[in-house]
Amino acid sequence: MVQVLDAGYGYGFVVGLGAAFALIMIFVTKVLTRYMGEVQDSEHFSTASRSVKSGLISSAVVSSWCWPGTLLSSCVYTYRYGVAGGYWYGISGISHSMLFTLIALQMKRKATGAHTIVEIVKARFGKAAHCVYLFYSCGTNTIIASMLLLGCSQAFAHIADIHIVACAFLFPISVAAYTMLGGLKSTFLSDWIHTVIIYLVIICSVLICYTSSDLIGSTDRMWDLLQEVSLTHPSAGHEGSYLTFSNRSLVMLAWSQIMSGWATVFADPSYGQKAIAAKPLSTISGYVIGSLCWFIIPWCFGLGTALAALALTNNPVSLTYPNTISTQEVNMGMPLLYGLYALMGKSGAAAGLLVLFMSCTSSLSAELVSFSSVMTYDVYRSYIKPDATGKQLVRVSHFFVITFALFVGGLTVMFNYIGITISWILTFIGIVLGAAPVGITLTLFWGRMSKYCFYYALPLGSLTGLGCWLGSAYHFYGTVDKDTLSFVNSTIIANFSTFGATVLYCVIVSFIFPDNNTIDGLQDKFLVGDDATLQEKKAMQLDEATKNQLERIFKWAAIGVFSIWVSFTFVLPFPMYGQKYIMSKPFFKGWVVVSIIWLFIAFLYITFYPLYESRSSLYHIYRKITGKEGKATIEYLEGSELEQTSSEENKVSPVVEETSEKSSEPALKA
Repeated sequence: MVQVLDAGYGYGFVVGLGAAFALIMIFVTKVLTRYMGEVQDSEHFSTASRSVKSGLISSAVVSSWCWPGTLLSSCVYTYRYGVAGGYWYGISGISHSMLFTLIALQMKRKATGAHTIVEIVKARFGKAAHCVYLFYSCGTNTIIASMLLLGCSQAFAHIADIHIVACAFLFPISVAAYTMLGGLKSTFLSDWIHTVIIYLVIICSVLICYTSSDLIGSTDRMWDLLQEVSLTHPSAGHEGSYLTFSNRSLVMLAWSQIMSGWATVFADPSYGQKAIAAKPLSTISGYVIGSLCWFIIPWCFGLGTALAALALTNNPVSLTYPNTISTQEVNMGMPLLYGLYALMGKSGAAAGLLVLFMSCTSSLSAELVSFSSVMTYDVYRSYIKPDATGKQLVRVSHFFVITFALFVGGLTVMFNYIGITISWILTFIGIVLGAAPVGITLTLFWGRMSKYCFYYALPLGSLTGLGCWLGSAYHFYGTVDKDTLSFVNSTIIANFSTFGATVLYCVIVSFIFPDNNTIDGLQDKFLVGDDATLQEKKAMQLDEATKNQLERIFKWAAIGVFSIWVSFTFVLPFPMYGQKYIMSKPFFKGWVVVSIIWLFIAFLYITFYPLYESRSSLYHIYRKITGKEGKATIEYLEGSELEQTSSEENKVSPVVEETSEKSSEPALKA
């Protein structure tokens, strides 16, 4: 274990920066309330009034996949397998976020008024199926939130002199503070701020590595160093090279991660929450562009940090010289921090901790809001108090934000002391919860799906995956323990088994036990809070013009999304894999240059496009603060968020139509 930074850095980030950022976000929330009229009613807290534009959706998509575990694991891939590692990890993430675009669009087309993605299952299949999917959704939510904390806490405890228990509880406290006041809208704002900072650190690391570093300083020098280290510490790839895509272990690991990751996106209610918050026509651009902007993060971060740590293995500047980083430390994601330290010293390690802090707090905020929304609408209002008022819903949401923050802190401590790492959790989650993505996808797309799929097919799919997991570990490695269960042969078989078996079971069950439910007609089955504004009520229903636009867009969106995914996943990497190509110096230079250009484009878009989209609101706030607000400003604000926020005059009493006990879901009257 290498102690790079002292306790001042650790507690400075966790306590000082955590408190400072919480105060900043609370201040921003107060400004929006005072000058933009954003009242924290039940709809605004959980759905951001369904008014978020594509720029903020894109930054939220980037932030949603910028977990500490994601950043650390992508660098682990690069350190172990070379230039192809970060690329393949990016594929394992973009596969899910890109294809979730179609889920988001279908939610807008068929269930615009939903408050959570789990609520859609109840609207279509009733309470029993809803309870089953609620288990999967809350399980995914809980494991992901604890994984966020675990990766960040272990890294802080390892690099800086701070106790992991302190990290596990201090992190969520500051996040819960501003999440309670700002709700989902504060999550979007924090996503944007944090993502911009993460991009800046990545840009600095790549530019220093390939331009100004005395240790590397150019792509040619990096190529030479990787050739040298492949002789002393060869990889598992073709001829031991770190400059090739021809690595069977990497491809198997990547596909295991792809199959495992379906649950971390499709079953995680925080992704559905972002789709619910988006304006209908902002959904496709927000998710597709956000996915492309995220893809470059693991690719470039690995090139600028983990590849540097690998290339400098035989240099005394390396913290583990003359050895490679130990397996235990690699599993904890240390190549990222060790690479930054080798390039920039203590300031580099501190920059790495800053990235982890930003990624943890923004992602955790989204998980807190999504869990509290699920517990508020899918448990409290569904089964405890169906006639709950808007104020009661907000109070319950606040309660579950705090409760969940403390719970995941305790779970993180438990995972740490029983020896669980982020790599192990990433393989586990898809095996146990990988049936859920099949359930929600068929719920939204397959008219013949039966409610009995949730009773039989999903649980059987999970049990099948677990059985294959245990059996393959015993077959390939002779024993079943924590280590053999995380090996690639065990995980890839188990993940494919869970997914494939669930699809098969759903088809069989739907034909053996059909029912008369339908995808259509879900729009009127969602209850609006009694404190909702007129604009929020309107946002729960699609007008005919928007509905027709979404119908026209959907087919082309599906073609575009699948074309991008196939190109990145198959067309580019597999020819190089099949040819056993080892990158030459010119090719490697081009590889790095393209990634840097992509990185800058993504940074500029994520940083400035949300500001451009919100220029009317920013101008309005400026005029309000300076006392220059007048008629001209109001006229200028056409189409801005000002129209979507409420004054007291915009408040109206909700009109809810009572339905029979058989349906049990009241319908909204426009």
